[in-house]
Amino acid sequence: MLKIIQAIMQLTGRLSPNLSASIALYLFSRPRRFPDSEREKVQLDQARKIHYQGALGTVNTAWSWGEGPVVILCHGWEAKAAKMAALAMVIAGQGFQAVAMDASAHGHSGGKRCNFDIMAKDIHALAGQFPEVFAIVGHSMGGMMAMRAREFGLKAQRYVVLGSPSAPLPIIEIMKAMLKVSPETAEICQDRVAAQIGLTWQELLQCKMYTPEDTPLLMIYDTEDDEVPIFHGERIHKTWPAAELVKTTGLGHRKLVWDIEVIQTVLDFLGQERHRGQIVSADVGRLA
Repeated sequence: MLKIIQAIMQLTGRLSPNLSASIALYLFSRPRRFPDSEREKVQLDQARKIHYQGALGTVNTAWSWGEGPVVILCHGWEAKAAKMAALAMVIAGQGFQAVAMDASAHGHSGGKRCNFDIMAKDIHALAGQFPEVFAIVGHSMGGMMAMRAREFGLKAQRYVVLGSPSAPLPIIEIMKAMLKVSPETAEICQDRVAAQIGLTWQELLQCKMYTPEDTPLLMIYDTEDDEVPIFHGERIHKTWPAAELVKTTGLGHRKLVWDIEVIQTVLDFLGQERHRGQIVSADVGRLA
């Protein structure tokens, strides 16, 4: 099937790069869903299910553990709340209400379509369910879209991004590698993706989505992340020098959300220094 799609993209790319870009973005806007594992089902069973209205009017789902200041966790593209469950449960255990979202067309939420604008508006909509949001923790695209959601009025006292792109470069690279889009088609896709976000592609490359503010920002990136290379974090740090940049090694992209040391760093940043070291004794491997 992939080879057929690649052939179509190559043909349309020669005949009409605009049409080819439309097809590529259509395919991208229909994220794949993956069933919950048995472990994920157990984790979600321990949460309280809540609903919020998605950007397209869909009935979307989020999962809440614990009580206390609200910490919203945002997953990456084609991921889901269940992938953030281990981190959420540990955060909840330290005196927070940890709320992991399923964006539109992801996880248990409604809809079949999502894009950058929709995900950012979903994050804002979920945050609006609470009188106050203490922190936002976003992995991969979820972190980048949390930054974008500030333009819609999202306010938090602290932000955490884990392996989040400085710009949507990884998506364009996926289109090039998987769909075999032509360079001209890729450029059109870049401009259309930027338009979804409300910026130009050049502004995205300049990290305009990460406009600094007084709110503290923690960034954690792995030197061996092939999906979002370390230069993304370094770029953001130049734009937001007051942010704290932590570099890890050997975790890649996905293990960032359940590594013990990463979790401990996030907890310390959330202001729970009195619990420092206690999390190491928890069986995070059982949760992740």
